[in-house]
Amino acid sequence: MPLNAGSILENRYRLDRLLGQGGMGAVYKAWDMRLEQWVALKENTLATVDAQTQFEQEARVLARLRQPNLPRVIDHFITAQGIQYLVMDFVEGMNLSELLQSRGRLMPDEVMQWLGQICDALNYLHSQNPPIIHRDIKPQNIRMTPDGRAVLVDFGLSKVGSQQQRTATGALGVTPGFSPPEQYGAAHTDHRSDIYALFTTLYALFTGETPPDSIQRAIANVMLKPPRQMNAAITPALETALLHGLETQPNRRPTSIV
Repeated sequence: MPLNAGSILENRYRLDRLLGQGGMGAVYKAWDMRLEQWVALKENTLATVDAQTQFEQEARVLARLRQPNLPRVIDHFITAQGIQYLVMDFVEGMNLSELLQSRGRLMPDEVMQWLGQICDALNYLHSQNPPIIHRDIKPQNIRMTPDGRAVLVDFGLSKVGSQQQRTATGALGVTPGFSPPEQYGAAHTDHRSDIYALFTTLYALFTGETPPDSIQRAIANVMLKPPRQMNAAITPALETALLHGLETQPNRRPTSIV
């Protein structure tokens, strides 16, 4: 159940409004009464011991990140009820899902103006030791600031670990249409999982349609509509690149965000 506006957490964060909600928690805009600034509170309601351990470890790693297209993680805490919170910079601006709803599909030239910024952010995450996998890239989680900066937000499902690690219970979560097949269940996820999600986001932006769910594509042979059929501004080379990133098998996707 969403928390009420005006609620105060940790004697520090006064909730202003609900920004978004999913099966694992919610994101709130809140006022940091100590530092006197707006912040985003990401709530994760998983209360298992494994989830709490993973949450605390990953929050410390995320708090050390500094990259202009990523929000800073300012704080983290777990309530007495076992609910986990990440506290991040509040990023002003419209997310790309809202932009799609207001304007319809976007033209490739416009998207390319900021796409490199998101690729820089992902390359930074994937280059950490151990690598950081965002695991929740979608139009709702890319915000455009008033000065034209693209910011990849919401680290609630991030996974910190080596290439050999599998997803722990605390990191489970999928967004139909945007999550790759390997993110369902307890399969191995790595940087190629973020690549798939980035390309599904591009597909949605260019076509105005959410791509079919990856499990349906991988198992039930549900077909992906060719992007150029829905947007003639997509060049053959761009369509080839999109389809490369949208491969359901990880070893068929690009090998890195670069």
